[in-house]
Amino acid sequence: MSQHTGNLVGLMALYVFVGIGTVLFSNGSGFASGEELNTPHSPKKSSESSSAPSPQSAETDAAKKSLDKKGQEELEALRKKPDEFRTLMTGVQIFLGRFGYGVGPYTGILDQTTKQALKAYQKHSGLSQTGDLDFPTLKHLTEDDRLLNRVVPFLPPQTFQDQEWGQWVEVQGSWMLKEGNTDEVLQTSRVTCMKEFKRCIDSTAFLVNANVPQLKVHTHVYDIQEWDDANIVSAPYDGEACAVSILRISRNPPLVTRFLSLQNNPGPCAKVQAEDRQYVLEDGPKIYQILRMQKAEAIQQILQVTK
Repeated sequence: MSQHTGNLVGLMALYVFVGIGTVLFSNGSGFASGEELNTPHSPKKSSESSSAPSPQSAETDAAKKSLDKKGQEELEALRKKPDEFRTLMTGVQIFLGRFGYGVGPYTGILDQTTKQALKAYQKHSGLSQTGDLDFPTLKHLTEDDRLLNRVVPFLPPQTFQDQEWGQWVEVQGSWMLKEGNTDEVLQTSRVTCMKEFKRCIDSTAFLVNANVPQLKVHTHVYDIQEWDDANIVSAPYDGEACAVSILRISRNPPLVTRFLSLQNNPGPCAKVQAEDRQYVLEDGPKIYQILRMQKAEAIQQILQVTK
């Protein structure tokens, strides 16, 4: 692989994380980001167009434009290397064929059939209909392929063991924002509280759906501030980057919540948007069904299927 091809692949991998600051900080905490699933085809809320962009969104837009410019430069440099460009075009043809645009056999040549397929894909995707391979089209093809390859594992059911409430409690489920679902809630957590030690241990295994899916584990140890007949409440926990959180377990009705406050402080946290979030430990199969439906809807919008 040449330097230009490697750079271009690296840029496409980087686009997985653009949303840059918010996604990195929220996913890095070991919990879901709490944002709705935003695919290239997802409808935007009408309120977004009328509201003024935040400083953080302006920074994100600037970062995207910078990546677009650099990506286009790398693509143009790659065109001057016929063998490398042909390798890239073979991958593009495979994507187009997979999405139902009738390309094949895969020759790696930007011929008339491939140009027509690109133009049809660009029209379907709301891109400039050039019939040529530009960086926005390559980025969109890569994102669509990533959506088709997205892993949606079955998440364990919620459990709430409080038979020995006066001594210990153990609960299990998947964290999600109280306000809504997220396509990144691919994790399961087990929280064990021991009154004797005045601590709750939250162990979370989660799947990062990057180019190569990765399984990671995070453990948070909360000191218990309050434990009575109805509730367990932790002291503020500041072991996460740029965040402070409080864990609360209510017995009747059974409910586990986590309040997270993102901190805007000097240094590494200077660009973090300060905000408060509330997470609820939900039933895994419920989230699994939501994520399956979201993926199915995205696939229907990506694939060209003759009716």
